[in-house]
Amino acid sequence: MSTMILSAKRQVVLPADLCQQIAIAPGAELRVELAPGGDGILVRPVVSAEKKPAAVLFGRVSHRGPPVSVDDLQGLAVARKLAAQGKP
Repeated sequence: MSTMILSAKRQVVLPADLCQQIAIAPGAELRVELAPGGDGILVRPVVSAEKKPAAVLFGRVSHRGPPVSVDDLQGLAVARKLAAQGKP
């Protein structure tokens, strides 16, 4: 959990890790509303959460072993698709 300080202009700076988790960047449009019960504030991005950029995945996936090329990954995806269809 992070804490923030309200400036004299009533501004706060959102922590970078939190912004990355909900896929917001400088200039993003946010909706701010009173939380149910009136005991807090909700800040949500205006854009659909379904359209998050790939940048939100950075740091969430780890890979152990040698690097894998994009061509190998694409070949693996095609092979799995063909196997699911019952084709050799």
